Amino acid sequence: MLRLAGTFCAVSLVLATSAFAAHCPMDAAAIDAYLARAEVSDPLKTQVNALKDEGMVLHAEGKHRESEAKLAEAMRMLLNGQ
Repeated sequence: MLRLAGTFCAVSLVLATSAFAAHCPMDAAAIDAYLARAEVSDPLKTQVNALKDEGMVLHAEGKHRESEAKLAEAMRMLLNGQ
């Protein structure tokens, strides 16, 4: 349970901070770490992974703001359990 709380704190910090320029890989890693530890429904996992993949494609194209938005949306879905 403590790890889960730590993961929530880390994800919240990433979402709340715009000081990390182009932190897309860190966001994707946080999503992967959360999915590895938490019990998430298959439909939610599929949606989150699709958003994460879209975000990383945008990152590779140099579209960092769009990438961060997709990754943040995926993180919000995880935090809200939707």
